[in-house]
Amino acid sequence: MIQSELWRVYRVAKLLDVSKKRIYQMVQEGKLDAVRLGPRSMRITRMSIDQFIETGSRLNREQMGLPAA
Repeated sequence: MIQSELWRVYRVAKLLDVSKKRIYQMVQEGKLDAVRLGPRSMRITRMSIDQFIETGSRLNREQMGLPAA
């Protein structure tokens, strides 16, 4: 198994400047990968955060007609 840093929901929300509720929605939509540590405890993998940001960045460049980085 590849080790990945795990982030709390509030930390991811702060990084992406969205609400915690939106982070939970993004996990449910499959946009972010999460690990459940208990019934009320969830962590988001750093790798999925990086992938989400990279995908969004790539799509924005394509929409603006810019070359891929």
